[in-house]
Amino acid sequence: MLTSLVSGLEAKGLAVAVYSEAAGNPLISHVEQGVRAYKAHDADAVLSIGGGCALDVGKAIALMSHHPGNILDYEDDKPNGLPVRADLLPLTISIPTTAGTGSEVGGSSVVSRDDNHQKIIVWGAALIPRHVIADPDLTLSLPPHLTAATGMDALTHNVEAYLAKNFHPICEGIALEGLRYVNRYLVRAFENPSDREARGGMLMAAMMGAIAFQKGLGVTHSCAHALSTCYDLHHGLANAMMIVPSMRFNYEQQAEKFTTMGEVVGIQGSASEKGQGFIRWLGELCRTLKIPNSLSELNVKLTPRLLDVATQDTCHLNNTRACTRADFEKLFQEGGAHV
Repeated sequence: MLTSLVSGLEAKGLAVAVYSEAAGNPLISHVEQGVRAYKAHDADAVLSIGGGCALDVGKAIALMSHHPGNILDYEDDKPNGLPVRADLLPLTISIPTTAGTGSEVGGSSVVSRDDNHQKIIVWGAALIPRHVIADPDLTLSLPPHLTAATGMDALTHNVEAYLAKNFHPICEGIALEGLRYVNRYLVRAFENPSDREARGGMLMAAMMGAIAFQKGLGVTHSCAHALSTCYDLHHGLANAMMIVPSMRFNYEQQAEKFTTMGEVVGIQGSASEKGQGFIRWLGELCRTLKIPNSLSELNVKLTPRLLDVATQDTCHLNNTRACTRADFEKLFQEGGAHV
């Protein structure tokens, strides 16, 4: 796929250099290597192709290739942080090959520090890629376990955006439609990888989730960020492991919204039956997608550092129900429990 793309661009007279050192949960050093490659090629555009890692690193390279300082200077909500200037950004084009992060339509880039692997978020509206090519054919070869993990990432974005306490009815409407698409297409894409309609539907769900979570995320993501930081767990898989216990945690204070989500995925019955049924639906979905049923299966141990990283993560500050360190401890103990 990449070779074909490069050949096609070169046939049009463009000089192309490929940087492909970043993988998994990308590090700041990957961005710095990419900036050196960009400058060595005397590039004037960044075309990012791949999953969330490639798209996030591509945005960070575009940022740091023309902005002063260190990427940490642009960390979101950092006191005295430097602004992201649109007039300094080169042309950016994103081509997603997974349906999960929705990074192709987002203004954020998530990378990890090299010293402790703690994730940092850089955000700026100008970082939203100038052009996006969302082609279902590019996701057809995605293996089932990555289809599941990235799909659960898209689902978590939509669910947590809908539940986040910030006021944004427009994002809530997008989030509910994203949830509807996940319900309609994720299992189909998992069970029949060549289903182009399902693949396209999941690309739409991922983009809707990324747009919706401008409203905020929640406790699931704080848990997932900690798991990725401490155990290098795939972000989508980490969300999948934590979403059921997190939704049980949130239910009491947001029962009405859970009823609405239950209706969206087709749960019948009374308001409470729809709300509780939505949580059961999440568990059944995880089982269908063969998500592991406990964190111990992934060799994850409950450690003070895991609790520290989760507690310090800012995503849970948008959770309607406040989450303490003791709450995080209980959530991790229940992590992966889909029953």
